[in-house]
Amino acid sequence: MKSPRRWIAWWTAGLFALAGSACGGAADEPASPWNGWTTLRLKARAAPLLRGQVELRLRRGPEGLRLETSTSARFIGATIAQSETVTLLDAGTGHTREYRSYSRKKGRRYTFGEAGYSVEKLRPAEQGEIDGWTVTSREEFPYPASCAIDGQPRPFDYYGMLLRLRELKLEASGDEVVLFVATSAGPQEYRIRVMESRVAQREFTNLGSGKKQTWPSREVRLRVAPTDPQAEAGFLDMQGDVEIWVEAQSKTLLEIIGKIPKVPGKVKLELSALG
Repeated sequence: MKSPRRWIAWWTAGLFALAGSACGGAADEPASPWNGWTTLRLKARAAPLLRGQVELRLRRGPEGLRLETSTSARFIGATIAQSETVTLLDAGTGHTREYRSYSRKKGRRYTFGEAGYSVEKLRPAEQGEIDGWTVTSREEFPYPASCAIDGQPRPFDYYGMLLRLRELKLEASGDEVVLFVATSAGPQEYRIRVMESRVAQREFTNLGSGKKQTWPSREVRLRVAPTDPQAEAGFLDMQGDVEIWVEAQSKTLLEIIGKIPKVPGKVKLELSALG
């Protein structure tokens, strides 16, 4: 496994490099869409009463890497999920420096230090970004001892964990890793296991050209399971175990399958646009 510094260098370079060049392909060989994306959009499929979408935006700036997400879901016309998050990762180490999540009614800000992280619960201001909201409480949580003893990485936020997947040995059925995710109740263990693999054809809108395109993909299905079934929700407020299909090499997110409160059965979101 690469060090966090080498991992972040790889990821940053990958954002702006053509996959064909990186792999030594011919100059006229089409660049793979699975490497170097900056915007990724998934939408709910085959659910006539549900309108849901997750969008991820990945940017590089002087502060390091910035991952933004926005989620929204309406069921039978009622809003059941609507939130935004921001993850800031240090350019030198790859560690999460700050994570923010907010909706219309509440917000949380996680600040990561050398030995632990803090969680501030926030109340919305009448106007302005989350930095202008009122802090209603603050708690401190130390990092798990195993992070120092076993050399495991610090806890990630739920979405920052996705960026880590590319660097882990998750290739064949049965491969498994355990990572810590920072929650407002303290670090929680998440077990990520490869359940199966397949070869598929993915159709999506190219956000650069605005055109539909189809691309082959070798995919693995990952089961993402918190040790605590009551752990904080992730995509679209999905709770408990979530299954995700990712492109095998880049770990680009292609499908999300899980349970959303108030919606019967499991919901599947699939890749709809990429750029």
